[in-house]
Amino acid sequence: MTKDIIKKTKNGTYYFRANLGYHPITGKQIQKYRSGFKTKKEAREEYSKLLLSKSEDLEEKKNAIPFQQYVEDIFLPWYKTQVKGRTYDNRLPTVRKHFPYFYDFLVTEIAPLHVQNWQLTLSKNKYASSYIRNVQGLFSMANGSSCCFRIS
Repeated sequence: MTKDIIKKTKNGTYYFRANLGYHPITGKQIQKYRSGFKTKKEAREEYSKLLLSKSEDLEEKKNAIPFQQYVEDIFLPWYKTQVKGRTYDNRLPTVRKHFPYFYDFLVTEIAPLHVQNWQLTLSKNKYASSYIRNVQGLFSMANGSSCCFRIS
């Protein structure tokens, strides 16, 4: 079970600490702390906005971002805010199992042909077509407009 990002303070307000990846020059981790939210929902919405604004900042730098870093630092934290904890916990092993196929690629290097080859690999491993569709849907969410980038 993963920990909830949004925490409650002793005075009843909510706060979060967002990990926004690593500084491209220093390599140090970038974290942002926000507090004083009256409701957990307000804090979660602000967290999502912060992650999405960070992804927009990365738009210019995405040529240099490896897919693995994108998944770990941007997609998974964002996805965690979009689904219930149990759903996230259930889908995380799928991401860990199947997304490494693309980890050697930069984000913008992933082309439709790569995705097709990946799908063929999944089907050759005798996964059910419904499972492949679910994995593909998760991958599409990662690279679709619902999060942070599109496959070129």
